Amino acid sequence: MFCRVGGKTKLRKQIVSKFPEHKIYVEPFVGGGSVFFEKEPAQTNVINDLDNDIYNMYVDMKKVGDTMTEYNFFPEKELFWTLMKQTEFKNDSDRLYRNLYISNNSFSGDRNSFVGPAYVKIRKKSLKNLTGKKWKTTKWKNFLNNNNVKIHNEDFASIIKQYDSEDTFIYLDPPYSKSSKKDYAVGGINPSKIFDVLQEIKSKFILSYDDCPEIKKIFSKYNIFQVETKYSRAGEINNYIGRELLISNFQLIN
Repeated sequence: MFCRVGGKTKLRKQIVSKFPEHKIYVEPFVGGGSVFFEKEPAQTNVINDLDNDIYNMYVDMKKVGDTMTEYNFFPEKELFWTLMKQTEFKNDSDRLYRNLYISNNSFSGDRNSFVGPAYVKIRKKSLKNLTGKKWKTTKWKNFLNNNNVKIHNEDFASIIKQYDSEDTFIYLDPPYSKSSKKDYAVGGINPSKIFDVLQEIKSKFILSYDDCPEIKKIFSKYNIFQVETKYSRAGEINNYIGRELLISNFQLIN
């Protein structure tokens, strides 16, 4: 739905293609929602994010997403920092605009730093008047309202415990193993804690992680599938190839 550091935009189709059949779908770390909006909805759909701003974006999108076509999203440094300081809002639309603007105009979606002049220059070449229509917000509002989507702002372990069942499939995309509050407002999560939570569940799961020896060691009892992806940062034209891991408690097929 919006730019987010560590997002799976380039991998979303490949990830979704490996999902098993399920009646209940759960994303404990929904972030920008690239995988969530790519897949076909289940009977029950559950998304969660501990970051209050991310949570509010989904709640507000569900209520007033269609109003974003009235706002300008073109990257402007002064406006970005003004919105970063804003904590009070006239209505849900203003809060949604503030949060979407920051996400889509921050460096790699980190919600901490403005994209910079290089990115603005690239956007100016192709876009004269960038508005909310660019992000198809009415489409997202309809999706959230028409598909029994439950939105939570809780610890990931609580969400998994609440919806765990043999009919449930869980896709986890936590912060990278070395991330911190510099990258995410709520900080990093110890991979060992995620491992411990997954030991107790009935659900099938796929877990996305950065490809590093520590993660391979912690999750060695599970199936580990390596995938290639392209990385790029806001304002950069050239991509570079990297690798990530898909970890599951069922066999993944090429």
